[in-house]
Amino acid sequence: MDGAGVIDSDGRQVASPVRYSRETRWLHWATALLILAQFALGEIWIRLPRADRAPLVSLHLSLGVLLAAVFVTRVAWRVTGGRAIRFASAGTMADRAAHAVHGLLYVMIGVELALGYMARWSGGRPVVAFGIPINSPFGPFDHATHHMLGQIHNWLAWAIVVLAVGHGLAALYHARVLRDGLLRRMWG
Repeated sequence: MDGAGVIDSDGRQVASPVRYSRETRWLHWATALLILAQFALGEIWIRLPRADRAPLVSLHLSLGVLLAAVFVTRVAWRVTGGRAIRFASAGTMADRAAHAVHGLLYVMIGVELALGYMARWSGGRPVVAFGIPINSPFGPFDHATHHMLGQIHNWLAWAIVVLAVGHGLAALYHARVLRDGLLRRMWG
């Protein structure tokens, strides 16, 4: 045990588990790294001349499909009880806020992934992942809708990164101020 504890529903302090399961940690950090890579690629390519963007767009599409697979696996892992640590929550405001932020991140990432596919397909182009085309189940959309989907995808990416930075700062608060072992349990 890491010496830290949590308060159970009866107000008693109980020992915290040493760490999250390997699978939970892997899915968390894979998601985080893929989101950061996706965001960086998108921000870099919009600053390049159109003729130089193709390799970054291709990598963004491939990593987006990989992120979708990791995300679906992560959601399935979470809803089937795969998470190794279950705390008897005291139902504090901080607990509710943490659960709300996690839920919001899940929803935002799912919507962002769907928007990414729709933004690509709405322009009449397939999502090509690792050289394999994933064709659209729809026909091309009008230009205004295609543009709007791309804009929402971009703004939502920024919102996810801002919320994820807040999530990371909260983890640092747990590590440096509360010293409750949360970051150690998630890191490894």
